[in-house]
Amino acid sequence: MSFRPVIYWFACSALAVIAVGAAEPGLVNPDVFNLANLDASSVKPVPEPSRALLLFAGIMAMAFTYRKAWLNWKRGI
Repeated sequence: MSFRPVIYWFACSALAVIAVGAAEPGLVNPDVFNLANLDASSVKPVPEPSRALLLFAGIMAMAFTYRKAWLNWKRGI
C-alpha cells in the first residue's frame, strides 16, 4: 500500500481544519485587514458554527472531486 493517498487525505483534512479555525470569530485579529473606508468597529464577525462546518465539508468535497478526477485522468478513463 502506498502512503500517497494517506498523506493526501491527511493534508486535505489539516488544511480544512486550519481554514475552519481561521473562519471562526475571535481567532483572526481584525487589525490585520486594512479597511480604508470602513471603521473597524462596524465590521463584526458573525458567530455561526454551521458556516465553519460547511467550509470543512466544502474543502473535503473539493479534495474528493480532485482526487477522483486525477485518478480517472491517470487511468485514461
